[in-house]
Amino acid sequence: MSTTVQTAPAQGAKAHGLEQLRSRYGTLVPEFVVLPFAELVADWPAVRDAAETLIAGYLAGAVDDAEYDARATGLAAGLVLGDIPNSQWPAVSVRTSALAEDGIADSFAGQYLTTLDCAPADVPEAVRASVASLFSRAVVSYARSKRMTRLDIGGSVVIQRMFHGTRTGVLFSENGRAEIELAFSEGPRNTTVDGEDAESLVVSKLSALPTKLPVQTRLLEIALELEAQHGRPVDVEWAARGTELALLQVRPQTVAQLNYDLAWDCSNIAENYPGVTLPLSYSFIRGLYSRVYPNFFRLLGVSEKQIADHAHVFQNTLGYLDGHVYYQIDNWYEMVKLIPGSSHNQSFFAAMLQPARDGAPRVTPKPGLRGGIILAALGIRLGLLMTRADARSRRFKKTFAERLARYDALDWRSLRADAMLTTLERIRTDLLSLWATPILNDLRVMVFHGLLKTWCFGPERHADYLAYLRGLTDRASIAPLRALATLGERLREADGTSVADVLASPESVALVQEYLREFGDRTPDELQLENPRLGENLYSIVTLALGTSPSRAEPAAAPAVGNLRFGTAFIGRETRKAIDWRERFRFNRAQVYGLARSLYVALGERLVADDVVDDAADVFWLTEQELDAAVFGHSWDSDLRATVARRRGEYDAYENADLARRMVGSGLVAPRHLSSDVPASASGELAGMGVAPGVLTGEVLVVDAFDPAIDVRGKILVTSHIDPGWTLLFVQAAGVITERGNALSHVAIIARELGMPAVVAAVGATARLVSGQTVTMNGTTGAIDAE
Repeated sequence: MSTTVQTAPAQGAKAHGLEQLRSRYGTLVPEFVVLPFAELVADWPAVRDAAETLIAGYLAGAVDDAEYDARATGLAAGLVLGDIPNSQWPAVSVRTSALAEDGIADSFAGQYLTTLDCAPADVPEAVRASVASLFSRAVVSYARSKRMTRLDIGGSVVIQRMFHGTRTGVLFSENGRAEIELAFSEGPRNTTVDGEDAESLVVSKLSALPTKLPVQTRLLEIALELEAQHGRPVDVEWAARGTELALLQVRPQTVAQLNYDLAWDCSNIAENYPGVTLPLSYSFIRGLYSRVYPNFFRLLGVSEKQIADHAHVFQNTLGYLDGHVYYQIDNWYEMVKLIPGSSHNQSFFAAMLQPARDGAPRVTPKPGLRGGIILAALGIRLGLLMTRADARSRRFKKTFAERLARYDALDWRSLRADAMLTTLERIRTDLLSLWATPILNDLRVMVFHGLLKTWCFGPERHADYLAYLRGLTDRASIAPLRALATLGERLREADGTSVADVLASPESVALVQEYLREFGDRTPDELQLENPRLGENLYSIVTLALGTSPSRAEPAAAPAVGNLRFGTAFIGRETRKAIDWRERFRFNRAQVYGLARSLYVALGERLVADDVVDDAADVFWLTEQELDAAVFGHSWDSDLRATVARRRGEYDAYENADLARRMVGSGLVAPRHLSSDVPASASGELAGMGVAPGVLTGEVLVVDAFDPAIDVRGKILVTSHIDPGWTLLFVQAAGVITERGNALSHVAIIARELGMPAVVAAVGATARLVSGQTVTMNGTTGAIDAE
């Protein structure tokens, strides 16, 4: 419990700080005079003792609010002030400089009175009010909140020439991120200090200070100098007018800004990583993301310095919350800001990703002439890359297929354990070095889809927007479905509808193997390495094939949309072409993951043979780094069996974790303090986002895990998520409702191409609907009406 605060000299911390500023920065500090209370107030010792006694009684609880107010009012009324020097300035500020404020432990910020723009005739009354504020209710209430038992009363009044700036604000020399942070507002009155709306700006302390800022760079230099002088972070109150700068106050930052906030969103990524994802998959994908995005920005022409400055962003694009994969969403907005046209790209990114909440990027310094030239060059380069995107994509397709074939031909079981991991690193180099092209195409999707949704149609024409997205030219997205339907027809013609008969026929098995060679990596939850591929169990793929109908796999005709704005035909065509390529690249990505799974299973078998783990699948409970350490001899904890057992126990709880689409953490270690940040539905009604037009009334089938034997023919499939592999069931279903997804999710693309109504982002659908229930769903509005 605190007892008293007296860290400043007799004139108070505020006056002392001004004197230090004046001695160091001279004319940058507007002229001022200091009037000590001991010289200003008649019979000061008696006044001081009376005030301290009254405050001590209030802090101890012996004096209630009403009694305190009455006695404090009487004490203020009885103040007798000595001569106050005539002001030599046309307007002044009158500030209270108290002993208690601006201390290392407690700031009393804003509790003592300051009177701004005071005319000479009003100075005596402003001085009296400053003295009375020493024992105001605001001050003693603050002291009580800090559990103080007494206050030392003393200090001075500072009368300072008023500097009428056109911009005023507060600067914090350290915001906890190795950055200087400024908050400022327009006008002579510092409304920033008063807590009103203000603009903000952050500047890194680790790089050269920028020259193009809303304030003079000299102010930032002064902040660093004062921080060094005080030996701790400081905040500086300042004002500026044109090229003139005025320093008005300096004080130590009482509370270090050590708490931090993080936000995670799984709106889009949950389609690829539903439910719990095991450690190996997460460490694998985190490594991929941290490599491919710097390569993309190099392709874009971003400087190596900027890429290095954003290394923490690339390393932290993902989050792992109770075994669930999320985007660390703010870092995605930071990456988008590296792309020319940042303000538009932010909204286009939100339109594509559909996060639970849109990002709110901070104000950034204007680039200046040199920065503007660099941005213009980046913009030109981006434009050229966009015009050549199709050609680049075709080259990627050819080169990727050639390189993948080399690795597919390897027999992992014939390689040593160390050679397996060395080869995996080469795969990353050979295949992922190409991945800047798919990301460029993602940017192409983002830009053209953003234009299509906002410029061409807008929210009032949502149905037309969805209809216009239908009709992909290449239809790579439905190629596996059409091939599966064809396989099913051929198998039925040869062997009927019995899975056992198909598997007993070498000719039929050869047909199945032919399908798997082309599409075997299209598997439910295909980006989670721990999930078996369909080709590992022929029963599953045969069951799916026999349940298909070729007519259900045929694409629906795109409806005509009239009353189009200028440029819609071009924008729509480019959007659909980019989506086509995106679907191809998604399958290429699945092929890389299938390759990695084969390698890790072989490594797991090697670890079992050497009695390191009990089962080959145990490798999926370990991270890439742990496997590397075990194989190459870097581990100080070699008991991988115990690690696997411990994690299996931990992940049992993760299976039942109820995490929202958006999670936030705040504190000294932010991820330790998680909470949901998704607003509840105002109506409480079940609804989602319509992504594939059509109204359908039918029986729902609620599914929580993929099962190839599920009979969804003529029913509405309801599930928490649908990734590309799940869509193999689409050739049976009549409609689909999912809890995750957006208009560019795989489920939405497939549903539109097949003419099947679809609603995504229907939070709570699997809990609120039951199999056999009849519902009416609207694939345009997202409405879901249960009977």
